Amino acid sequence: MDDRSDFLMLRAVAALCPDCTDERVFVPVDSDSYCCTTCDAAVLLLDVVESAGRPARRVA
Repeated sequence: MDDRSDFLMLRAVAALCPDCTDERVFVPVDSDSYCCTTCDAAVLLLDVVESAGRPARRVA
């Protein structure tokens, strides 16, 4: 992808960062780990990995 904003919109997730102790934006580093865009901590986001194989649940 050439445009970084497209990458953030399509691949980034919001999650609680253990180092920042607040919700932050994470980008994928490889197949199972993500990096915090604020403090660069690399973490394994289990909710993202576990839900990757299941269809999205719609909530009204």
